[in-house]
Amino acid sequence: MKRIIITLFALSVAFMASSASLTKEQTEALNDKIKDYDYVGVFSENRALVTKDNKSGFINKSGEVVIPLQFENVKREGKFRNGLWCDESVGVIDSMGNRVVPEGKVIRIVRLPMCYDPAVRIHSWWVNEFSYFKPVDIIQIETEPGKKVTYCFEYGKLLFTMDNDWPVVNVRTGEVLSITKKGEKEYLGEEQVKKQGFQSLDDYNRYNYCAGRALRECLVMKKDGKCGVVDMNFNVVCPFIIESTDIIEDYIDGTILSKKCVIDDSGLGEQVLPLTMTIYRNKRILVDKLYKEVEVYGKYLFFDGYSPSSTYISMLNEHGIQGIPESAKQKKLYTLEGKEVNPMIIPVGQNRLRLIVKDERSSWMYEDAKGNAIIKEPLYLKDRQFFGKRIIEVESEESEREISHICIDVVTGDTAWIPEYHPIFDYLNAGILKISELSKYRTLPLSQYLPLSKYDVTTSPKDNELNVKFMNKEVDGNKTYMIKNVETGVEKEFKEISSFSDELLRVKYNDRWYFLNDRGEGIK
Repeated sequence: MKRIIITLFALSVAFMASSASLTKEQTEALNDKIKDYDYVGVFSENRALVTKDNKSGFINKSGEVVIPLQFENVKREGKFRNGLWCDESVGVIDSMGNRVVPEGKVIRIVRLPMCYDPAVRIHSWWVNEFSYFKPVDIIQIETEPGKKVTYCFEYGKLLFTMDNDWPVVNVRTGEVLSITKKGEKEYLGEEQVKKQGFQSLDDYNRYNYCAGRALRECLVMKKDGKCGVVDMNFNVVCPFIIESTDIIEDYIDGTILSKKCVIDDSGLGEQVLPLTMTIYRNKRILVDKLYKEVEVYGKYLFFDGYSPSSTYISMLNEHGIQGIPESAKQKKLYTLEGKEVNPMIIPVGQNRLRLIVKDERSSWMYEDAKGNAIIKEPLYLKDRQFFGKRIIEVESEESEREISHICIDVVTGDTAWIPEYHPIFDYLNAGILKISELSKYRTLPLSQYLPLSKYDVTTSPKDNELNVKFMNKEVDGNKTYMIKNVETGVEKEFKEISSFSDELLRVKYNDRWYFLNDRGEGIK
């Protein structure tokens, strides 16, 4: 099979061109050139799909056609990523329009993580999902019934192919599981992993959370009925000693957290009864039989001890489990190295959270280093957001009434009130917004105005900043959107909007497509 690999030169040209911001005059000139197209897609890597009379091709940010309008029946939602574009109408092409793979007709093409299809178990192999992903693309193409080839690209370079198989990929980093042989990597697919004695990574049931679960830097795998953890070069990080019904909860800087569980198959149906948590490090148990839930704050693991209800104890007794270990009932605070420290104080930047126990309910006072209250009311810990593990969400009685969370930056100690489930959480967790910067957005009610889109790791940092700078709200009863630049206060109404990509915002106005630049200019 002939394989045409994208050149680094073509990639560099595309990326350099896409990074330049357009002036008002350049944006207006671009809009003048696209006025006669039936459809115009968003820009990505200096390429935007355009369609006229059912023929599709690509233009650059100058409005010039760089890939001729020659493709029919294009799905339209696809865009260039890592120098590649794929569609069943043609297969995979590079940014110059060269066909990369495959030869011949394409029956079906699936690209991760852009699609979801339970029939091919894509939900188990998502990649590029988080902020620190490697630019890995998994593309499976069916050229004739029952014959599939999976292609793995990195930065547009073809790494390997697999016939009728999926590679094993860490969903949070995009790394592909491999074995190093004589200085070269051999990438592993699901079938190859099974041949080495590991159970099916996709053989989930209602309570087996362990098999094939992905951590940030490693993969949970199953062998001989027990679970363990391997890194992406197939080195064992945690021995295969964990029961398959237990949950390997997380892997944090070399520390593994595992929940001990038991299955309740009573008349209520199958369910997991978490019991205790174990901390593993350097292939050994550091701490055992802690409370079943843990919160991670900076470099600390906090276990909030508990007293189970009589109903819970009765359910455990039915499984031959007598009582809960005393260690699980006590509040504990550990460093990631397993060293126990004072559980009454959690350092937060230069400040601290001080534990208060009253009527068996834990609350916290947020204080400066001298013990002066920064927030006057007692706080209740809610959650720790994933990106960077940097934001603590807490509630007070007042914030509960306001249906808001109080967010605390564990590095700086800054605080902000944010409505529950607001999309700005995504931008905070990704580091695009800082809590200390939220004051400039306070001129807008956060519950009313929303970023143009949810945070998207496949979009550039500059584009995500613009997606926050330009906020939108849907006008009730009408299919129109109001976009407001939060710095200038200028507000405009459009029929359709997308989100910033390549520092351009695609909108629909008076039944035709336009682009706005990073200052909201472009429509005369």
